[in-house]
Amino acid sequence: MPNNFRQVKIQSKMKAKFLLLYLFVSTISFGQIHPKINSLIEAEINANKVPALAVAVIDSGKVIHISAKGHRDVKLKKKATINTPFHIASVSKTVTNMVVFKLIELGKIDLKADINNYLPFKVENPFFPDEKITVELLLKHRSGIKDDVKFYGPHWSNPKGDPKLSLEYLKDYLVSGGSLYKESHYDSKPNHKLNFKYSNTGIALLAYIVEQVSGMSYEDFCQKNIFKPMKMNNTSWFLKNLDSSLVAKTYVKNKTKEFIFKGHNGYPDYPGGQLRTSITDYTTLIAGFLNADDNNFILNNETKKMIIPSVSTPHLGYYTWFIKAINNNLYYEHGGGDTGVRTISIIEPDKKRAIIIFANYPYNFDELYKSIEREMWEE
Repeated sequence: MPNNFRQVKIQSKMKAKFLLLYLFVSTISFGQIHPKINSLIEAEINANKVPALAVAVIDSGKVIHISAKGHRDVKLKKKATINTPFHIASVSKTVTNMVVFKLIELGKIDLKADINNYLPFKVENPFFPDEKITVELLLKHRSGIKDDVKFYGPHWSNPKGDPKLSLEYLKDYLVSGGSLYKESHYDSKPNHKLNFKYSNTGIALLAYIVEQVSGMSYEDFCQKNIFKPMKMNNTSWFLKNLDSSLVAKTYVKNKTKEFIFKGHNGYPDYPGGQLRTSITDYTTLIAGFLNADDNNFILNNETKKMIIPSVSTPHLGYYTWFIKAINNNLYYEHGGGDTGVRTISIIEPDKKRAIIIFANYPYNFDELYKSIEREMWEE
């Protein structure tokens, strides 16, 4: 092949890559403020319902509003910004979902496979020893693996920062003879795989499978394959990897109705709820996900449609997200709640719409997202 032809071919490939990058960035250009949405958010802040609110709205695949208002630190009167990392509680599961599907897409994990194919120890339901637990069942919260509140409760309710236990705790929790093991960690009901049982432990086990398959820590795999490629520079599963003075503090109220910071959350089942990310970073991820059909996203469009098919065809099956009716429309959503935290991510793949809200106080913001949805898309 002549050198000049080769150079032209290389240049055309580079132009195509730059075009894809340009198209992607154009969907997530930030700094937009939608006046009516802005007014709704300011009313929430002015009513002293919450120290800080970070909100983003995506319409037709483009970010049309993004803002952070209020204080990330009430005592020091430090303002929240769109780059402030918030603890997003169980909305974290939407990220763990993408991580697992990244390995499914690469052919490293089989959705229908027995999880024991990927583990260095055997996980077996003592009530149904002959029934395999699959990756798919973990993603759908139908694995029969249950959360033990007596074990997790002290970690969930007494914030002490990054957990001391690694995901290796799962062996002791799930394997007979382990120091944390109980038969009650498994569902004993007939047809248990048909019984939905929301399981933080199951999500943590998915992350442990990611570690075993990739040979990397879960944090390192996420940084290399999700966060860095998506320019999510204010995102980590651990406080130690962030400037903690810039992280939004999480608040509860005392008897005199003052906002009190008890400490940053952290727990052994961290892949199910411990992610800290800014509204900019997470919105970048969701915008990319919704636009997977025409952008160079970390997952391809077929994978996106597997995770969340059209809201008109939920019977095709979907993973991790839930179906929710808001006003007169159907959406996929995942909420999060924790000590000092409430969050929600709401998406509609067909029309490429989303509403994302991070709050550093666990108040009821249902009317806020309903009002935003009504303002934007009521027909």
